[in-house]
Amino acid sequence: LFSLKSHRLRICLFLLLALYMGSANRMALSTGIVCMVNVSTAVQHDVNVSYASECVRPGLQNIDDDLAVEGHLAWTPSQQSFLLSSSFYGSFVTIFVSGALVDRFSPKRILSVGLTVSAVLTVLAPFLAETSYEVLVGSRIIIGMAESFINPSINMLACRWFPTSEKTTLAALYTSGLQFAAGGASLLAAQICRSTTLQGWPSIFYIFGVVTLVFVVVWLIFVNDRPSASRWTSENEKKYLEEHIVAPKKKPSLRTSPWCALATSLPVHSIMFCSFAFGFSTSTMQAYLPTYLREQLALPVDKIGLYTLAPFVAQIIAKTICGPLTDYVARKGICSLTTATRIAQSLGSFGASGALMAFAYFPTCSNPGVALPILIVYGTVYAGGVCGFYTSLLTIAPTFTGTLSALSGLFTMVAMIASSTLVTTLTTM
Repeated sequence: LFSLKSHRLRICLFLLLALYMGSANRMALSTGIVCMVNVSTAVQHDVNVSYASECVRPGLQNIDDDLAVEGHLAWTPSQQSFLLSSSFYGSFVTIFVSGALVDRFSPKRILSVGLTVSAVLTVLAPFLAETSYEVLVGSRIIIGMAESFINPSINMLACRWFPTSEKTTLAALYTSGLQFAAGGASLLAAQICRSTTLQGWPSIFYIFGVVTLVFVVVWLIFVNDRPSASRWTSENEKKYLEEHIVAPKKKPSLRTSPWCALATSLPVHSIMFCSFAFGFSTSTMQAYLPTYLREQLALPVDKIGLYTLAPFVAQIIAKTICGPLTDYVARKGICSLTTATRIAQSLGSFGASGALMAFAYFPTCSNPGVALPILIVYGTVYAGGVCGFYTSLLTIAPTFTGTLSALSGLFTMVAMIASSTLVTTLTTM
């Protein structure tokens, strides 16, 4: 697997980068909005809020203060929350058909189309933001619609390229693209935002969009739907993968899909519930953590990037250990793969829950440093979900991985909409 000649390892890298590109284009706004909005104007809408005397709201300071990078767009907190959540609504529209299309057609080409649409609209975002708030919201909805095809395509490719004995390890590796996007993209966006050389926040969208378009070209050259169709894969590796991969040989038909069995399967139910819970937590942290760190803990922009990065770096490190360890204990017969995934899932669920409650109670604007170690702990234990329900998603029904991924994505979208609605309601109140 880890040989330099292993093309499936390169496929894993491409899947990681595809997840990164899709998520980074959405995440660009989460950090960029900190520099786009005139906070001094926006916080005037919070007329019923009183602040502790020891806390300083960045929007109420002199704009020359290092805490704030002021923009000129006068969007209220409610408008900001809805804008950040608008891509979730777009994903909800197309998630119902994305899985079936991925099962039926080429996941490689479907993913490339989704990334291209996302990249083009990301490049246009500064122009759209200056044109109209409503037009920008519409573009974010379309980005969400395109993004709903990305994850099912990636999971189907993983099913076709990775043997069962390696799926947890490789899933832990390629899903790190989400953490690189949530943490690394936020840190990069924060630095671009403060840069006078790059002309501030519009460059965030230009850079992210153009890099994605370049990646799509490379993706189309080096990635194939199956190992047998790849000219970059050695004959020895092709033979090995043909013997060890449990993957669909024929395109499933909508009429023959076991919809009743899927709808009544308890393992499927458990995966969907986990998808909802983890989606709720992930969407809240990715979309609103930068704004929370600035407006509630009064952190400067450079520290916002660091604090946002911390939990996702912890996730990457933890998954790199957890993935191979889960495969190892199952392969050696120490316990079954089912038991190993249950243990990992329990750690991810209960551990992350405790860390989130600690994050809610202990950090304050007078003592914001407490937030950093809590975020690191949260990221470390949260990684258990990839070795838990996500591994199950890739293994229980290889022929219908696209459909299951779409169903999982549907529950994740519902969770994202629920979390964004909750945040919008709370910020309005």
